[in-house]
Amino acid sequence: MVRVFVADDHHIVCEGLRAWVEAHDALEWSGCALDADALLERATHEPWDALLLDLSLPGCPSTELITRVRAAQPALRIIVYSMYPASEYANWTLAAGASAYVCKSEPLAALLQALLAQAPPAVTPPPPDDARLAHEKLAPRERAVFLAIARGCTPSQIAWDLAMAPSTVSTHLKGVRKKLGVSSTLEVAQYAARHGIAGAREE
Repeated sequence: MVRVFVADDHHIVCEGLRAWVEAHDALEWSGCALDADALLERATHEPWDALLLDLSLPGCPSTELITRVRAAQPALRIIVYSMYPASEYANWTLAAGASAYVCKSEPLAALLQALLAQAPPAVTPPPPDDARLAHEKLAPRERAVFLAIARGCTPSQIAWDLAMAPSTVSTHLKGVRKKLGVSSTLEVAQYAARHGIAGAREE
């Protein structure tokens, strides 16, 4: 019997996964947490076999959260269950200590396989040449704009701070969105938060 704990900031997702877990004889529902603090508090004194972890959990960057949960329960199978594409996110979550990465768009059979697997991760990390994260592939000026967004700056503030024309900022921001695989400036900021990027200024 695999004891399953879910960490997701959407209550309806937790309830849906609870019903799904309870419908399988091989799985046992162990509870859920809606934020990082609740997850970490429970991880210190509740033994589980598997954790289904959403990347957008509020309260702690995902990489740090995976590391801290892994420290609390070294034998725990941490399965990242996310809406974000594996091509951009699986490598760094596996490097941080996750056991598998399953997209929410995949059939539930893939999630069940990840929960019941004993060793190999559900997603194989890309070869070393492709191992850089999306933000690490940004050009220098794109990176400057990205870090400014991570600090909470607006495009007009970025234009002033970096002595760029607003149209130039817009062009760089478009490139940032494309390389990160997102469609809005808000999603750029959310990407930075998930990766624990504070947006330090570059000299």
